Amino acid sequence: MKYLVHILFLFFLNSFLTYGQSELEEKEIVLNRTLLDLRAAKTDAEIEKQNRIFKKEMEAFLKLDGVFKYQFKHLKTVAVLDSPDQLVRIINWNLEYTDMSYSFCAFVMRWDEDKEKVKITELVDNLDPYSPKPEGTIDPKDWYGCLYYKIVPFERNNKTEYLLLGWDGATTGSNFKFIDVLVLNGNGLKLGSPVFKGKSKVSKRVIFEYSEKSVMALNFEDKRERIVFDHLSPESQSLAGITSYYVPDMSYDSYNYADELWVLNEDVIALNSDDNNDKREFYAVNEKTGKIEKHKLNNSWIDPTDENNSTDAKHVARTPESEAQRIAQEKEELLMPKVKKKSRRDRRNPSGLSVTTGKYKSKKRKKFD
Repeated sequence: MKYLVHILFLFFLNSFLTYGQSELEEKEIVLNRTLLDLRAAKTDAEIEKQNRIFKKEMEAFLKLDGVFKYQFKHLKTVAVLDSPDQLVRIINWNLEYTDMSYSFCAFVMRWDEDKEKVKITELVDNLDPYSPKPEGTIDPKDWYGCLYYKIVPFERNNKTEYLLLGWDGATTGSNFKFIDVLVLNGNGLKLGSPVFKGKSKVSKRVIFEYSEKSVMALNFEDKRERIVFDHLSPESQSLAGITSYYVPDMSYDSYNYADELWVLNEDVIALNSDDNNDKREFYAVNEKTGKIEKHKLNNSWIDPTDENNSTDAKHVARTPESEAQRIAQEKEELLMPKVKKKSRRDRRNPSGLSVTTGKYKSKKRKKFD
């Protein structure tokens, strides 16, 4: 008899959960109709109007019980990003205006383990495409705007912070990519944390601007737990400093996590899985449309030392395994008698990764801590 009661209890519980998910899906379908109206808007004024309606409905939907774990099925042009620890969810979408510029909207949902409730914070895109991107800590009301496509938790000062990778379509001439940090504090949150160590300084976020004519890779390599990205160089030396004319030069850099910092390493080789039969898939932003799309992982890589792929930028490719040999060699050289060498051109400054909008007129901007 007890066994029968237990079976009936599980049946009714499963029916309740199924009904709950079904009810949320019905509400998502209604929400998707508003989204389709937004995507069909033809003028900037109509886009803004429809987005206000959609954002209000989205916020109401996110406050419903069960949405934090709900698997979206119908909002195809909205990115839903869940952290690996299942404590943070980002709902993110873009607006493309008639002049091909973008703005972005986002809600950050987080699970408060102490109060056992979901907290929701809106990120407000307050900058136009031509404004300098903030380098300091910012609050949700002063967001630079982008589509996030990767979130990675890491430990700092005995707390969990979240690494974010994002994309911004910017203008008709250039795009941006971001490496940022989401920091949760009490009832609020902030963006930016002093964890990115370059050769000359520690930054709170890393910003790349590159030519619209090119595609920049910026990914998190799970196997080695590092951020790997294309190194950018000007199309010609006369364009040095004008980052809207920067393109990948077939070499790669990375940020590796060590001692609670993401440390810059130059001239690395991005390695794929040793298993050639590994048919993995990933989601990434389409550089042209701003939409999240599914792609198959390419198990091949381009050797930056290959003469057929050589560019004007002179970089020496190195594998992670070669680092131990390089460090040992440097220690041996320190013990040898020093010989005065002829001066040579300094290597590039990694702090140059921060965006400079050389082609735009400077504008007054808000001060950030």
